[in-house]
Amino acid sequence: MTAVHDLVVDDAVIVTMNARRDVVHGWIAIDDGAVTAVGSGRAPTARESVDARGGIVHPGFLSTHQHAMDALGRGARDEAPDFFDWLFGTYYGSVLGYGDADAGRAVALTGADLARAGITTVVDCWGVGGVGSRRADACLVASVAAAVRTGLRWIVAPMVSDRLPPGWDALLDRHAVEPADLVAPTDVARRFADAACDLATGRVEVWTSVELPEMAGDALLAGLGDVARARSVGFTTHVCASEPGAVDVGGERAVARLDRLGLVRPGTVAAHAVFADASDRELLADRGMGAAHCAAATMLLGGTSSPLGALLDAGVAVGLGLDNATLNATADMGAEMRQALMFDRVAGTGRARATAHEIFAHATIDGARALGRDAELGSIEPGKRADLVLVDTGGSHLQPPRDPVLALVWQATRADIRLVLVDGEPVHDRR
Repeated sequence: MTAVHDLVVDDAVIVTMNARRDVVHGWIAIDDGAVTAVGSGRAPTARESVDARGGIVHPGFLSTHQHAMDALGRGARDEAPDFFDWLFGTYYGSVLGYGDADAGRAVALTGADLARAGITTVVDCWGVGGVGSRRADACLVASVAAAVRTGLRWIVAPMVSDRLPPGWDALLDRHAVEPADLVAPTDVARRFADAACDLATGRVEVWTSVELPEMAGDALLAGLGDVARARSVGFTTHVCASEPGAVDVGGERAVARLDRLGLVRPGTVAAHAVFADASDRELLADRGMGAAHCAAATMLLGGTSSPLGALLDAGVAVGLGLDNATLNATADMGAEMRQALMFDRVAGTGRARATAHEIFAHATIDGARALGRDAELGSIEPGKRADLVLVDTGGSHLQPPRDPVLALVWQATRADIRLVLVDGEPVHDRR
């Protein structure tokens, strides 16, 4: 008897992103939310089919570092702030006043943007301050519920902290922020992180996180590592995101400190790594810890050096991240890929400048590697989850047709996306 598949996506140019980087003109068969076959020629029988004629199908994008919570602060300022002016005046100035309805709305808006952009997996470093308060608890519950409704693969990583870095007292006074808004006692912060893991459901996972390593003492970091291992979840934080933050109190490198505490390991993600030095990068690579490169946000805050090439030269798996909504408002991975390419071309740190094919890999299979999820995400091949994006190539800006990857990176826009599937189910459908 001939097998009948659940769904077949037919007659497309398929950018598989498998190990051979095959591009196939043909069909994809999906059963129980997974890709079961990819082929050319006549498509097999299916209960449902998608006519992808004239389109390109590629794996869903992964945003390996993002903050959904400040989505309600987009467009609030036109200045060119320094980092601390933005952090306290824009980011904290927005999220510290949230109630649960605000948190849910921020996730809903972000989710709609991500789905339209073909981003099917997101690592969301979450925070509204006040860890341990009823407000923070209610905001987290509302955020997870909203993330479930998006249908996306949403990794919620609640950021906790138990100490203020040197010099921050003056910043709190200047911006009228209370210490209790940003830090909690160590035991409270750890309990909050542990309890958050109970909220994981469906496609929503919960990881552990600290806002910055310099905002967490050894006991908290070690405790979060224990929670991550006991719960079989990941850990993520901003790593070497600023020059002062690259070295901890006492002169220990931040990456070496995280490693001493057992947090530099596969399945964990270092965001930014702009000020990582050669020893940091070597340690990340040796331990199998991935990195998230956030080109647009880094440039907007005045970053002058792209860490991408140096991380790759060291052998670190690198994904792309859209970072904060107040720094990167459109949630558009196509735009992020172009920004990453241009940033590397003018301020690259590696032995060679990035190509479009390499950048596309960072948005897909390499992003999955950075998360330790490349066995199930990031490419279109049998056994992987059916997270797929169908791009309409009929627009004049996509003519003439040549290399489909170059077209996706240099020419396609978010408006060209016709259909986005997660586990073979539509989360965005313009058909």
